[in-house]
Amino acid sequence: MWCGLAARGPKLKYFLSTGTPDFMRGEAEHLRPTPEAAERFLDAPGKVTTPGRYITLARYDQIDDEAEVLSFVLIGKAESIRNLGGLIHFVTDDIFTSILMPGGSSCATMITYPAGMAERAPRNAAFVGPVDPTGNSWLPPDVMTMAVPLSLARAMAESADESFLSKRSEVAFPSKRLGLNEK
Repeated sequence: MWCGLAARGPKLKYFLSTGTPDFMRGEAEHLRPTPEAAERFLDAPGKVTTPGRYITLARYDQIDDEAEVLSFVLIGKAESIRNLGGLIHFVTDDIFTSILMPGGSSCATMITYPAGMAERAPRNAAFVGPVDPTGNSWLPPDVMTMAVPLSLARAMAESADESFLSKRSEVAFPSKRLGLNEK
């Protein structure tokens, strides 16, 4: 559903919120406080349209020049995601909405939103996440993703040598760390 491949089931709002005895034995994810809030949540992205008959996921080294790449999913630890965010802010003047952490399924955060498949998803923004806790069973606890539309990824790649990543790499990847005061 989040990728536009299936219709939304009428009872999904209950599964995402409080549950109902007549769907999945009353099981619920408790991601929303009420079924009505779940409906608003599910409606928020607008219409989701697939870019073609298939959605293909591939590693960067499996992509040829003729592939119609829409976005990239970058997977990393906090420092890497922070540095990628810094690089996005190097190439854009939009300090508030060029990097977002929206709600939605893991596939929405990593595929649907950055690929421009969701009608109301901002264009040319990166999406950090996933914030869907149901992904915690497969994504390591110290790892996050950043999904970036192709045009933004190109700008980042073209600017990396002029940015702090090259000019101040010791800031991006410090050899000495100050640490937090932990008690």
